[in-house]
Amino acid sequence: MFTKARLRLTLVYAALLSVTVVLVAGAIGVFAVQDVRRTDDRELQIRARAIVDGFAQDQPPARYGPPPFGGRGPGDHGPRGGLEGRGSLEYVMPVDGGQPQPPFENAVAGLPSLAAAQEAARTNTPHYTTMTVQGSQVRIYTLPVVRSSQTVAVVQVVRSLYFVNAAVTRLALISLAGGLIGLILSAGAGYWLAGGTLRPIAAALERQRAFAADASHELRTPLTVLLTNAELLSRHPERTLAEYQDVVADIIAEIERLSRLVGDLLTLARADQGRAGLALHEVDLAEIGGAVARQFTPIAAAKRLSVQVESAPGVFVSGDQDRLQQLAVILIDNAVRYTAQGSVTVRIAQEGNSALLAVRDTGAGIAPEHLPHLFERFYRTDAARSTEEGGMGLGLAIAEWIVHSHHGDIEVTSTPGQGSTFTVRLPGVHPPGHDRARALAPAAPRSDGRRGPS
Repeated sequence: MFTKARLRLTLVYAALLSVTVVLVAGAIGVFAVQDVRRTDDRELQIRARAIVDGFAQDQPPARYGPPPFGGRGPGDHGPRGGLEGRGSLEYVMPVDGGQPQPPFENAVAGLPSLAAAQEAARTNTPHYTTMTVQGSQVRIYTLPVVRSSQTVAVVQVVRSLYFVNAAVTRLALISLAGGLIGLILSAGAGYWLAGGTLRPIAAALERQRAFAADASHELRTPLTVLLTNAELLSRHPERTLAEYQDVVADIIAEIERLSRLVGDLLTLARADQGRAGLALHEVDLAEIGGAVARQFTPIAAAKRLSVQVESAPGVFVSGDQDRLQQLAVILIDNAVRYTAQGSVTVRIAQEGNSALLAVRDTGAGIAPEHLPHLFERFYRTDAARSTEEGGMGLGLAIAEWIVHSHHGDIEVTSTPGQGSTFTVRLPGVHPPGHDRARALAPAAPRSDGRRGPS
């Protein structure tokens, strides 16, 4: 699916690029060809006017045409012979009785164009003509020579379009080759970019499929237990409820577990959709951490663990108190749950502009290969995330979302056999009046004996 989508996106990109290249290159080519032809026409016009300016004003123009071919026949019109090899051909045809008189016999077959000369003599206006002579296209500029409102002669300058057409052909071939090469390179780049664009989408879809599969697996277990116990109750309706206290307790436990799982899934779903809003206000992180630690003290004592709190007073952050309390519950619950012996230490402190919440345990620790995946949904390790302990693999994913939604960072360090430490850093804030109290407090002495900032 990923490969097909990548190829399809590349083809669409290549098609759009091809259309763009054709339009842009076509426009550039059209303008370039027009500019080349205008330049060639302008040269013919300048040459014709130079011939006219060379005539004496009091003498009629003499009849002349181009010099002989110099040994080359009329049919020799390659790049160096015939029309192409002679540059521009110049003809001066005196007008007698309103009709231009052709030049002497050295004129090229088909040139000059008497029809163009007659039209110029009749209308007294210059004009351009394109015609085929000896198998080659030529461009003709015809200019009437007017004196005393009378056309006394017609000047024609002729040049082969061989080199102009050759330049246009080269331009077209270069544009085509460049366009094909650019299209191939761009298609390759598009294929690479499409892969980079679709890879996160494919990864997200894969995570979504894995999430659905894991959620189905987690839901299947409590539902199976509930179904089994319900069938057991219905199998012996004559027995009293007191005889099924263990069964009822299992049903209640599974319902509670199922309720927690559904609640966690709902939280993550809202977080993914950006609908899990936060009620931000100034809260004391030390107070939250201490309160949650006290809640888990009896649970830890039942496992012969000690819960120690190292807290600085007044560590304030701007956050959602319920979510921050949920964060502390997740971290401390994990520490107590997966520690067999020793202690759990909760540390809250102010470090610069950040508030620190660290939970350290003396449990089994986590292998290095598992650390990058701890915050993935439904991820558990064999040693530290056993399903027998009741974990569902969603707590740390929720913890990470809570931290990131408060613009903080969470990290974990662990040594197998020695325990793990989860560290949360959140942007700290000063309580109301803190800056004023600090300003009124006596300044600490500096190393030079004076008071004030060092």
